[in-house]
Amino acid sequence: MNGEEEEEDDFFSASAQGSLSDPVVLQEYARLSSKYSDAGYREGITDGKLSTLQQGFDAGFALSVTPSRRLGQIRGHANALLTYLTSLNSMDPRIEQVREIVRDAARARRDDILPVDMEREAHERDEHPDEQFELDQTAQRDMEGLEGELEALGGKDQLGKREQELLDELESRLRQIERELKA
Repeated sequence: MNGEEEEEDDFFSASAQGSLSDPVVLQEYARLSSKYSDAGYREGITDGKLSTLQQGFDAGFALSVTPSRRLGQIRGHANALLTYLTSLNSMDPRIEQVREIVRDAARARRDDILPVDMEREAHERDEHPDEQFELDQTAQRDMEGLEGELEALGGKDQLGKREQELLDELESRLRQIERELKA
């Protein structure tokens, strides 16, 4: 009967299975806690990145949209003026001046009209000193430099003109021709 009493004791005693002291429950709790903690951490990182990306996009957009739109307007204005002049008189000497403005506006590159992002460049160099910097010399940048040098040989040197200065100069040339037409 001694063996039967042990079985009855096990049957009537509180089972450890499913209780807080059960090793399986403790292990499952640790696993779930870690899983949700990791998921929360990842979501926090993702939300932080998205917030930072949005702020960066907003700042970059604010800096680049005005000069880019302005260049687009200059290009459109110059082409419209060229069309107008050629429709009136194909011998008008101003046609060549407007063609030159159209060419100069077409040559303007993003780097010519947008401000340099010094903070981004410094960050890239600090964070990745051993890697090629995005704006370091590449085959494409070498080709753009060669194109610029060839243009300079042809007397069309716009190298060194930056941002507002380049756009102001193109607009000024267009306004001068328009004033001549009105006179």
